[in-house]
Amino acid sequence: MAQHALAGISNRPWRAVRDFLAWHDARPRASFVDARGWIWLALVASTFVWMSNPLVFIPTYYLSFNEALVWTKVVLVLMLPFLRVPRLPWPWVAFLTLTLVSHTWSLQPFYTDVSNTVYIKVALMAVLAAANCEPVVVAWGMALGGVSVVVLSLYALHMALPDVQYSAVTGIVFGGVGRNENILAYTLVVSLAATLAIGLPRGRFVQALWVVAILIQLYGLSRADSGMGYLAALIVGITAGLVGLSPLFHTMTRMARVAYAAGALAVLTAGLLFVTLVLGKDLATISGRAPFWKATVESTWVFARWRGEGWGAVWEHPWDPAPPNHVALDIYRRAGVGLSHGHNFFVDVLPELGLLGLLVVLLMVAYAVREVRWCGVREGSADPLAGRLLLLVLVALLSAGVAEPMFTVPLGWWSLALAVSLPRQGMLRILERPRGRGDSRAAVRRTGRRRAQRVR
Repeated sequence: MAQHALAGISNRPWRAVRDFLAWHDARPRASFVDARGWIWLALVASTFVWMSNPLVFIPTYYLSFNEALVWTKVVLVLMLPFLRVPRLPWPWVAFLTLTLVSHTWSLQPFYTDVSNTVYIKVALMAVLAAANCEPVVVAWGMALGGVSVVVLSLYALHMALPDVQYSAVTGIVFGGVGRNENILAYTLVVSLAATLAIGLPRGRFVQALWVVAILIQLYGLSRADSGMGYLAALIVGITAGLVGLSPLFHTMTRMARVAYAAGALAVLTAGLLFVTLVLGKDLATISGRAPFWKATVESTWVFARWRGEGWGAVWEHPWDPAPPNHVALDIYRRAGVGLSHGHNFFVDVLPELGLLGLLVVLLMVAYAVREVRWCGVREGSADPLAGRLLLLVLVALLSAGVAEPMFTVPLGWWSLALAVSLPRQGMLRILERPRGRGDSRAAVRRTGRRRAQRVR
């Protein structure tokens, strides 16, 4: 009897934790059935615009970042009675821990601290939105954000604001609110990925809105006229098409699957030929970026190959610039040209966090892929919309990231943290105390997954 009483007392804290988590998970995330969903929709769309760094209207990224931070706090206060605690993706925690620790060896510690402050707060804004919104609200918010960027860019052009378009060797270039055609292109590719992830919605009016959003995004891409933007949009479109056909794959013969794969490859090849031969874009050296990547890798290997020179301490990022330093100057000397960042999803990380940082980034990508598999992309899977959104956003960032630092640009960092945090926010992991030595951790994980599916 005494043993049973002691066991009951020792189990009470665990029961309290389980009861709290069950109460927390029972609270619904914001959807379009009430005002909360529309408030979060406005916040996600506005944050998308602010993260795109609209320099035509807001002169520095820090001011855009501050706007996003202030309005996130306002929404959190309004939603306090319904607020859900976010579940943090562990690779993002590991990466931010590494950036914090890099202060100890940073080339410029003050700028490392500034970068850490900005990236941590942007990630927190993303995971808080993911924890409190249904995936459909997030997807429509990102879609509306891209539409807003196009509308604001055309408005700025109509008002003849400075730097919306500029003269170049190839003619007049339309840079949009970000004052750069490549920025406009990758912003719209990410928005297009979110729009396609929604799939064809129900209801003619909503379907019309969905089609109009896609047409506006494609029009913005055509005005940007970026070769890598075209290619990235094509890759996202092919991926979305394959996802849409995925329910048919298990009924197809092997030859039919090969035919579909060959068709997708043929479309991609035709797109490459069109961009290079018809539009005249340089994809062989990615507009001269390949030599710059080589110089970045060589310089990193000489100075700090394993841990880099400190987060935010090397590159003169337009959104988070570091002062000139010997590492950046060495890269410029080797490449024969000075660029403000690494112009690649992975290369941009190397000088500041070295091979260790690159390894963590690869773990983050692998984690995102695992979350896509956990969610599924077909109807009837655990969380298909969250899975499609994460898959297409990841594809958009990696394809655009061939030529742009999509991991470190504010929009890329925010979008990936937001999309990767969505899948498991329907539940917090239920803590179970093993009842005996025979209870394995695998059994506990299976139980947690079944509960997650029930909550969804």
